[in-house]
Amino acid sequence: MLNLTSQSLRNFAKQALQRSRVKLVYQRVTLTRFTTLFFFLALINCIILIILQSIAFTDNEAASEIISGFLTQANITQTRVVFISGDELYECSDIPQRGNSGCAVLVSADADNANVSSTKPHNSRRQALDESEVSFLSVNLTKRHHKVHAKTEVDMNGQIDGLQLDNGQSLDQTCLQSLIWLNDVIHDSMAEDIVTLTFQVWLLLLSFVTILNESLPHLGAAIAGHVLVTAWAGYRLNNTYKLQAHYETLIVQQACNDVDFLGSWWNVRADHTIPILVFNAVALVLATYLASRLYKVYAQQSFNRVGASSRIHNIYRLALVLSVCVQLGGFFAIASTAMWLDKASSGTIKSVAQHLSLYRAVFSTMGVLELPWAILGWTYVRREDRRQFIVFAGISLLLLASSSGIFASPLYQFIFQTWPFFATMTITSYLLIVLTSILGVWCRTQFGKGLSEFLKEEETPEGADFAPVYYAPEKFKLDLNRAQSSFDSEEKDRELPVDSLPFALAAHRQPVQKPPRARFSFHSRFKTSSVYSDMNRGTVKLSSTPPLFRDTLSSVRDTLSTLSSFSSLSPISERSPPPSLPSASQKSDKFVRDSRGSASHSNIVADQNEHTERTGDHPEYHGSPISRSPSDRARVRKAPVQCVMSFGACSCLFLGIGLPNSEYKARLFPSIGHSTLSQYSRNACRESCKKNALLAHNAYNHSLYDLSCPNHRIIEFNPY
Repeated sequence: MLNLTSQSLRNFAKQALQRSRVKLVYQRVTLTRFTTLFFFLALINCIILIILQSIAFTDNEAASEIISGFLTQANITQTRVVFISGDELYECSDIPQRGNSGCAVLVSADADNANVSSTKPHNSRRQALDESEVSFLSVNLTKRHHKVHAKTEVDMNGQIDGLQLDNGQSLDQTCLQSLIWLNDVIHDSMAEDIVTLTFQVWLLLLSFVTILNESLPHLGAAIAGHVLVTAWAGYRLNNTYKLQAHYETLIVQQACNDVDFLGSWWNVRADHTIPILVFNAVALVLATYLASRLYKVYAQQSFNRVGASSRIHNIYRLALVLSVCVQLGGFFAIASTAMWLDKASSGTIKSVAQHLSLYRAVFSTMGVLELPWAILGWTYVRREDRRQFIVFAGISLLLLASSSGIFASPLYQFIFQTWPFFATMTITSYLLIVLTSILGVWCRTQFGKGLSEFLKEEETPEGADFAPVYYAPEKFKLDLNRAQSSFDSEEKDRELPVDSLPFALAAHRQPVQKPPRARFSFHSRFKTSSVYSDMNRGTVKLSSTPPLFRDTLSSVRDTLSTLSSFSSLSPISERSPPPSLPSASQKSDKFVRDSRGSASHSNIVADQNEHTERTGDHPEYHGSPISRSPSDRARVRKAPVQCVMSFGACSCLFLGIGLPNSEYKARLFPSIGHSTLSQYSRNACRESCKKNALLAHNAYNHSLYDLSCPNHRIIEFNPY
């Protein structure tokens, strides 16, 4: 019975977790119309291009079966290297870069049929055909099981000299040897199809992770991937026409006496390549437009968070570039390694390769290390983990050394020169590895400057229902001349009492002992000690939300609903009051401190009319910075900051020191909740407080703005 109960609970927990994650994915995908369009664009584009790429792969596979059938029937052992250089088809016994390769011109575009090759045998007894008897052989390669019937021709020594087709056409050794090049080209095209198809799936995953994590690096990598795959689709279409010209000129017209093995295959291949290019181009345009929209949203969330300085933003941009290079470099490095291993393990390269086991060991090691290298490059800079950086730097050195050293290999040089797609992948991979290594070392020099703390605050706690906190950067630009002239233009004794706060704050007041009223002044001509630097003065408290603890939940909700109509508080000047300011013993009638040092709200009597008459709509009185002298700032920053933040039904206590952001540290105490705290986990509440602790810190260090947000408000500020 107990086992059944525990199993049921376990299944219920799994289902609840699954439903919650599905809900999270749905919320991220449907966050805005642009996120929804971006996701479905990536999904539809991936499905369509996978289908088209699969069709292209099927075409190449069918052509490879036909050509391989001729080579197998003629017993052509692929022990010689055949390749095109310029307008000539060469046949070599070894890699040309090694010397003594015994290369000879097999077919030349300018040569006559009678002198096509110096290696053409003359002792064969193949059937001679008149020109009038040579007919065009069209093979339908779209049918995979199409068979071509041919008979072998044997010379006097019993060696296969060629093939004779059913229609009487004859294929000699020169023609059959030239088919080795065609077979290698088609095999390479099949490898390109597989890599491109995998790349489309990788782009879909990048787009999905971009939306799920609201990640700028993934967004940049996805757009860069679209650019690369579109460029390659265009090059491949152009290369198809180029290969068709070589095939018709060198093989059909010269080597094989107008025997066409592929027929309309080239037209079919072009017809299937053009839609791939079109869909890639359309996807690139649409994805770029949607990415620009998403970038504005994600960049605002990343760069406009409270508590981040311009230096942190610069470091973060550097980390973003590194992350993009790591993701692109990881894929291209793995893809180029896999392509080289496949090329070196099949076809004619396998028969002429020297030290093939060593090559396989080196590239296999590179392939194994490239995945953890990409993961470490993403994580170490975000965590500022020195051990992970050491491992990342070590792998980077190995990849750079092996990638640089392999260029000295004649076999690698030959593959690089004869396979454009592999050359493109290799160059891209190498450049990304070099750039990633340089950026990785540069990011290591930025450790300890606050990036890790900034990224931790940027992450939204999973399962927490709280909106992130942002600020407008222009609000924190303090123009001293403008502030001085503005304050000088005011009347000398203009005062702004604390009780001029919005009248909604007077709701649900609690009867407490009322000390004498305190009044503060916007007086700019007397530069004495401010209320924040005078340690003999009483505690100054600001409030933009109702008390934390209420008898009923409904009263809290009503008050919070009323508060949501106010978006800002009037600033309180730090300038010294006029000589007629009441003494410290007569100051605050708004709050009182209990014996433990915590704050309780008192009766707030608001005078909204007086506030409107004194401040009006002047921008200096709504969210403007407070001028502090350097000595005041130095003294204030030595004082601890105690803030209580309310997030609807979850509250927490934050205690920290008003230090610069790079030296910022915080201690979190257990969460304090309302009667509805059961709706949230205690950990979620604590994580939310950690995420928003910089709100109080930034408000303290940047002149006490009311950064109002429906779910985030500072409800107490005590600089002592």
